[in-house]
Amino acid sequence: MQFKQYLEQLYDYNYWANKRYLTVAETLTEKQLFHKQGHSWDSVQAVFVHMMSSERMWRQRWRGEKGEFLDAKDFRTAASIREYWVEVEKNMRDYLAEQTEESLLREVTFTNPKGETFTLPLWQMMAHIPNHNTHHRGELAAMFTLMNVPHPEEEVVQYFLIQSGQRKDR
Repeated sequence: MQFKQYLEQLYDYNYWANKRYLTVAETLTEKQLFHKQGHSWDSVQAVFVHMMSSERMWRQRWRGEKGEFLDAKDFRTAASIREYWVEVEKNMRDYLAEQTEESLLREVTFTNPKGETFTLPLWQMMAHIPNHNTHHRGELAAMFTLMNVPHPEEEVVQYFLIQSGQRKDR
């Protein structure tokens, strides 16, 4: 398997899993959505905005643009997060579609918000986003559990089993 095909499958999984968790978030009350629970970004709403913002920022960096965080105050509902993420996903999928095996190997230098500068091959940075989102979906799962809110399985193996027809999507 080549890098591009791997990344395409990884991003398909990532968006599948994100949408499953957004569907749960859309069932929450406003109080539940904004309830501070002490995880990395405090609330369900803040975790989703961070995930979406980080994804957007990485693509901006790869294009040589200054990456900026989104303002969580602009996303007062789970539906508003889902609506904005449609564009973020489209932009990321378009960016991935533009890539070749050679371009995925090119070194990209970026500066993080702390002012530190690093260089990595593009494919490694692109693999980071689904991994980053998996980490935060784990936090969301914990938040949902603490609120007694059922949530779906979203492990990558479950995705591949569903895609191969060996399991039904629940």
